[in-house]
Amino acid sequence: MKRLKSLWLLVILIGLAWPQTVEATPLSQLWVHTTLVNKGIDLCDKDNTLRRPDWCPDFIPASRKARAEFLRAQLPDPLPQLNVEELEIADNRVTDYTFAYVADLPAATYTHPLEAEVGLEPQRQFVAGDNWVSVIGKTDYNGTTWYEINPGEYIQGSHLRFASPSHFSGVKLQEQPAYPFGWINRQTQTAALPGGKPDGAVVKRYQMISLYAQDTVGSSVWYMVGQDQWVEQSFVSRVDVDPRPEGVGPQERWIEINTFEQTLAAYEGDRMVFATLVSTGRHGTWTPNGLSRIWAKLPATPMSNQDVGPDSPAWYYLEDVEWTQYFSGAYALHTAYWHDAFSFTRSHGCVNLAPLDARWLFDFTSPHTPQDARMVMSNDASPGTWVWVHMTPPIAALALGQ
Repeated sequence: MKRLKSLWLLVILIGLAWPQTVEATPLSQLWVHTTLVNKGIDLCDKDNTLRRPDWCPDFIPASRKARAEFLRAQLPDPLPQLNVEELEIADNRVTDYTFAYVADLPAATYTHPLEAEVGLEPQRQFVAGDNWVSVIGKTDYNGTTWYEINPGEYIQGSHLRFASPSHFSGVKLQEQPAYPFGWINRQTQTAALPGGKPDGAVVKRYQMISLYAQDTVGSSVWYMVGQDQWVEQSFVSRVDVDPRPEGVGPQERWIEINTFEQTLAAYEGDRMVFATLVSTGRHGTWTPNGLSRIWAKLPATPMSNQDVGPDSPAWYYLEDVEWTQYFSGAYALHTAYWHDAFSFTRSHGCVNLAPLDARWLFDFTSPHTPQDARMVMSNDASPGTWVWVHMTPPIAALALGQ
């Protein structure tokens, strides 16, 4: 029996040393490897893993460690940090508006609170769906608080839930990124190896990271975000520097939106100058792929669901949606003051942006919009900035799960 075990070991060692084409690992090889490991003989050290990866499947820790060490050895030490500049927040306010959600429906509005007291017909009623208004004033009438939401239109204060628009913002890039980068979209912990137990450093939502290397373990993709720090792909919204789409000139500005990653990047020619997170269309209301130009810009505009009426549960009404830029029919880039879910699909097809990001992009794009303009449209003399929408995962296999 001892001679038989020695023979098995000799056969495996010869196989590891013999150069062969890498193919899928047969079950018999996995069984032999597992048997030897159980007897304290580990064939998948660093050298053998790199020589014969087909004998060292990715779910074996020694294999993953060897590959991780190999990938780390190709990188500079220390790992470089991306040079970026954050957007400024003036007086800790991301918008000049005060927004509120209309709750406890039905909710009526009146020209003056006195009209409600004497039983007159309301000016209008919110009866269903999601309704958001902007508040311009406050008054107390007979001990009850009322808010003015438009000139000469008041609603009782008990119906309003005031919003806290997101303070998240993207970054201005001071150099062309040498590595992919992105943001953590859900808090997690790093793992020491790709596919390992996430019990390392805590990485928080909206934390910016560089992706120095990539490895695949089974059907999962893992990113190296630091020394001995790996994060599984689904926790990351990734940005890559991509080439200009065909038709975009070498000196033109353009915007790229990857709906798989829920990220946006702005370019001047081939140089990426800005990047951030977005929320695009949900399942059933996907943001369409394609290359188009911005055709209209509005500093603020109301939006509503044009497919249903105000008595439908699917109804939505949004006052003063800031920094709106239409680029493909009714699809637009615009502020979303009503949520902080950037990096996840959320919209009915438009590209939702945090307020600071929407403002930066509004100033970046053409046509130029004068400060006092309510709406500007592009034309032949002042064409709109290009917008390219696509859905591209880091590896093709992940598209099947999207």
